[in-house]
Amino acid sequence: MGFKEDLQKLSIQIIERKVHISNEEMTKQALIIPFLQVLGFDVFNPLEVRPEFIADFGKKKGEKVDYALFKENIPVAFLEAKSVNENLSNHDAQLSRYFNAVQEVKLGILTNGIEYKFFTDLNANNIMDETPFLKLNLTSLSDADIENLSKFKKDLFDTELLVKYAEELVYTSALDNTLKELFKNPSDEFVRFLIKDFSDSRITNNVIERFRPIVKKAISNAVIDIVSKGLYQQEEVSATKNEVENNSEEMEVNNVIDTKRRVINTTQEELQSFDIINNIIKESFNLSDEVKYKDTVNYFSIYYQNTTRWFLRLQLDCVNKNITTKIPVDKVKELAKGYDIESAPKGMGESRIFINSLDDINNLRNLVVESFKIVNN
Repeated sequence: MGFKEDLQKLSIQIIERKVHISNEEMTKQALIIPFLQVLGFDVFNPLEVRPEFIADFGKKKGEKVDYALFKENIPVAFLEAKSVNENLSNHDAQLSRYFNAVQEVKLGILTNGIEYKFFTDLNANNIMDETPFLKLNLTSLSDADIENLSKFKKDLFDTELLVKYAEELVYTSALDNTLKELFKNPSDEFVRFLIKDFSDSRITNNVIERFRPIVKKAISNAVIDIVSKGLYQQEEVSATKNEVENNSEEMEVNNVIDTKRRVINTTQEELQSFDIINNIIKESFNLSDEVKYKDTVNYFSIYYQNTTRWFLRLQLDCVNKNITTKIPVDKVKELAKGYDIESAPKGMGESRIFINSLDDINNLRNLVVESFKIVNN
């Protein structure tokens, strides 16, 4: 298997194992050591992985970090392990002491076997930053997470390049947060900038307030459109209006489309969303056939019996994660209180619900059930 497949397999194992783990030692053996092995480290070779490595700091003697990772007989990373049930936010300072004690080390990792926090010293040389440059959860890995983790593989491990990469991630994250906030709550200056070229009247505060919701909606539609279709993607093939029911024909059409666009890559997050929805449907209905999914360039579709009977379509690899249903907006507002909802673009009575994480799908159980009913009853 490749690196991605190994990580996905580990992700499933972690979900299965975590309920049976009760302390730090079990966490190390069942969750953390397998992770180091996926990265390519020989956990039984002290030339690569050394447990209980002494990292004295100042007057504190006998300080030991759980694991030191070595390359060419030089420690390059420290990993501090906590029990699977512990909150990592309480232990940054402990890792910081170890990190600051050994000048060669430029990478600190804090983990409970599920969550991983990666630190370096961007702000002051040899002083661990207070904020991690990368955080991820092994039970819900995105393609971006897997790409980031590939940088830490033993055969690719390069301290200098990792520090540069960490700096890039920090700046990218900061800009990402700024853009998200700007798109969510456009400032007066941003609204003024966007409307100045097509507003003949003087742009007063009243004009800005009148345009602000229009700007927000336009941004939302533009971002979703760019992410789902790509900057250079052609208009959707007209054949999608009359979905092909014959599986062989449908595969042939998809192959043509995919060749012109990009390779479809079903993510771990999409598979997990399907499992959640499938379980909800199984618990609610006695079905003769299995609920299935179909991944396309534009969305992740969940259907029953054939693709024309889809009842939910998800977009999870974009800035504003969302679910599309065939239930009208007025009804969806009753089923998804507290969520942002809009009419789906080009949809015939379809609605779009914006979510933050897969946990929201469980919270929208009634919506999932009603979406299935409206299509299959």
